Amino acid sequence: MEPRQNAAVTRRAVVLAVVGALLGFTVAPPAAPAADDLTIALVAPLSGRWARQGQLKKMGAEMAIEEINAQGGVKALGGAKMVLREADAGDSVEKAVSAAQRVLTREKVSAGIGSWLSSFTLGVTEVAEREQVPWLTLSYADSITERGFKYTFQTSPVAGAQAVKALDLLLDLARRNKTQIRKAAIVGDNTAASVFFFKPLREKLLQEKGIELVVDEIWTPPLADATPVVQKVRSTQPDIIFFSATALPDSIQVLQKTKEFGLRIPIMGNGVWLLMPETVKALGKDLVEGVMSTVAAHPLKGQEALVKKFKDRTGEPFMVQDALMTYAHVWIVKEAAERAKSRDPKAIRDAIATLDVSAGPAASTLVPGRIRYDERGRRLDATPIIVQWQGGEPFTVAPAEFATRKPSWPSGK
Repeated sequence: MEPRQNAAVTRRAVVLAVVGALLGFTVAPPAAPAADDLTIALVAPLSGRWARQGQLKKMGAEMAIEEINAQGGVKALGGAKMVLREADAGDSVEKAVSAAQRVLTREKVSAGIGSWLSSFTLGVTEVAEREQVPWLTLSYADSITERGFKYTFQTSPVAGAQAVKALDLLLDLARRNKTQIRKAAIVGDNTAASVFFFKPLREKLLQEKGIELVVDEIWTPPLADATPVVQKVRSTQPDIIFFSATALPDSIQVLQKTKEFGLRIPIMGNGVWLLMPETVKALGKDLVEGVMSTVAAHPLKGQEALVKKFKDRTGEPFMVQDALMTYAHVWIVKEAAERAKSRDPKAIRDAIATLDVSAGPAASTLVPGRIRYDERGRRLDATPIIVQWQGGEPFTVAPAEFATRKPSWPSGK
């Protein structure tokens, strides 16, 4: 309720109380009008080949909203309830942009989250910038926050930083297991997150470490046939495969072919698509054992209660990045609205830009336990997480202080 409305309600209550006293009966004051909802838009692929990730994003957002509303909503707005409005990004940039335009122009939206694939997010955030609605994203592409936008906030570590972390961990693991990495393969699609993950590896990182790039195979999803790709890997016998295929069916197809050809080369992926329940179902525990991937979020040491709640609520076998990040994003919007004492998108944008939170659900969900953004909209100190399949489940293995398992060197060729 606005201050002017509060004053009016108070005056009416006083008048009614005086009249009632004079007449000898009690007049109940009128009930305060219910606070307006605070609406968050979620643009994510809910149909098409990336639909599974969109569904998980929705699960995480809904769980956060349920918690917030159960705890009294946004207290600075009179207990306003948070409401989610989802829009299907489908399977193309054009559909994602159209979905964003619909939800941001037809609904009274205070903030938005999404839209998973970096290529989609680049388009969607242009819409959000025009409409002046703050947008929180987990998408990895470095270019998302290199355009001078004021309403885009990138909570994940960018893909380039994830490549550096992945290579450093691999080399450290190899040394401790008395193994050398001399040859590497790059295998993946040409979506924005993959491009920015591969770029520093291809341009300087591998060369600086004395590693020869022997395979560089890129495709436009969906992948028609993984056979030629895997044949090149088999013929060159690299010591490591850097793998980034954003569509789950493409990932499964490549890994199935490596099994068919009898390859046991260590794999370092980028993104959650390698860590899905469907991956282990399709490939079996043995084939995914030891496979690693860098992600922006994954369950950390001390988050057992959160994971259990998510599993009980959704029936999912474990919690992955997509649900965790949207869970955090909803809590970030809630915190911003409390500080702004407003549901106005511009006020919430300003509150997010100056946020510095090191306690509460959002901060505790993400490494290093602090939420703040720089002038570009990138989260400061955002740290990539390395996740590894062990015994049929994906576990956080780095950074060490947040790990739920110790990393192991994958079986060789």
